[in-house]
Amino acid sequence: MTEETADLVISGGLVVAFDGVQHRYLEAGSIAIAGDKILAVGKDFAGQAKRRIDARGLIAIPGQISTHAHIGAHEGPRLLVDGGRREFVRSSFLHFLPQNRVGRPGFLAPQDARASLRYGFASLLRHGVTTVVAFAPAGPRDGEMMLETAREFGIRLVWSPVVTGGRYWLEEDGKVSSELDTKAGFQSLEATARFIERLPKAADARVSGLVALDEYYLSTPELRKEAKKVADALDVPFTLHFVEQHREFYETMGQTGLTPVQCLAQEGILDAGTILAHCVYISTHSAIGYPVEDDIAILGAAGVNVAHSPVAFARRGIALESFDRFRRAGVNVALATDTYPLDMFAEMRMASLMNKLADGNFEAGAAADVFRASNLAGASALARPDLGRLQPGAKADIVLVDPRSLSFGANPDPIRALVHLAGPDRVSSVIVDGKVLVEDGRLLVADEAEILAEVAASSRAVWDAHPSHDILGRTVSERFPPSLPLWAE
Repeated sequence: MTEETADLVISGGLVVAFDGVQHRYLEAGSIAIAGDKILAVGKDFAGQAKRRIDARGLIAIPGQISTHAHIGAHEGPRLLVDGGRREFVRSSFLHFLPQNRVGRPGFLAPQDARASLRYGFASLLRHGVTTVVAFAPAGPRDGEMMLETAREFGIRLVWSPVVTGGRYWLEEDGKVSSELDTKAGFQSLEATARFIERLPKAADARVSGLVALDEYYLSTPELRKEAKKVADALDVPFTLHFVEQHREFYETMGQTGLTPVQCLAQEGILDAGTILAHCVYISTHSAIGYPVEDDIAILGAAGVNVAHSPVAFARRGIALESFDRFRRAGVNVALATDTYPLDMFAEMRMASLMNKLADGNFEAGAAADVFRASNLAGASALARPDLGRLQPGAKADIVLVDPRSLSFGANPDPIRALVHLAGPDRVSSVIVDGKVLVEDGRLLVADEAEILAEVAASSRAVWDAHPSHDILGRTVSERFPPSLPLWAE
């Protein structure tokens, strides 16, 4: 190896190294870091090192990439619920957060929003996520808060304020209503473009932007085409929530005679620069009864990206069908944490298991494939060949996993064990841009106890405010009864 001086050398562990084509196991390997990049990967580093980490007994994997995550404004972690309505197949958040009704203020005060953001970024890092595509609407104040908090935690952030072309709310009878607001949509697109233009121009910047359109069914073809045009002009990815509800598919078919996928194809939206968040209800899904053209073939031919969030959708009784079929067709399927928990280990495991169930095949959803979906596929979706791999010249985004536990077992294949047995408790260290942010299982950039206390106080305020937002004035415990009754003396 080279005689260059490294800022940090990680040595002695099992390195999941990238050879330019695929990941490979490198036993007793070393990773040398200079600045924010990987200097060398090999058996040993002969040069000088300002600091060394003894990784014997550990597994070094690329930093994980969540291609779609709601942080900072989503209250799911604060109140896990089993509720939801089938006519609005999504999550129960509309029924927990009915502030979407006209005239209702939001739940979150500025201090609550900051607490939620800090909780989100801390949770991502502690789960081994080094890059996150955040999906959250924001005004000028909230946008600055998002950027400031991301910089505080050192995470790699891809985000811009969401382009919103309509709204939905709960009626007095509990039914969901929605309406388009094209003027507001174009105004928010202009604001998003201005925001992106203010971000650092370097291709490898820690913070970068993308054009994010909130909902397919809350946008017109004109807004979608213009949003994609803006993204291409700014050379950033384009993303949107896509067919995560029955109604999107059926209403589109009824109005146009085309599937939503066919509509996007006609609009010129589908290409390698587009990330479709979720993409569940397409023509071949078992819940769809229309005998129409195979949407997966259209997606594959376009080389589009899908942000797959199996945990959040399993919680709603929904499954993408199937991970393997999308991949075989040429779709780049990346993993995403979506709402909660912000845990890519859980996403890998659920992606594998749900694929096996969907296909009725125990060989489906191979561990190596879902593992690649957590790193290389995410890097490809973001057009970032410097991410998702441990290779000289790549960004020094590295996660050290400690397999020495009963939960990990003694499986001879570390990646299979990682996918099917590991959890965030096995994350030992997390490095982003060459900076150690988590070490020996401890978050270095912030006080975890302080974060938990902040989010607990914020959550209590949200719960206490619930009656003023609920249609029937119910408390949290009335709307969502506890799993077990309280002990009565």
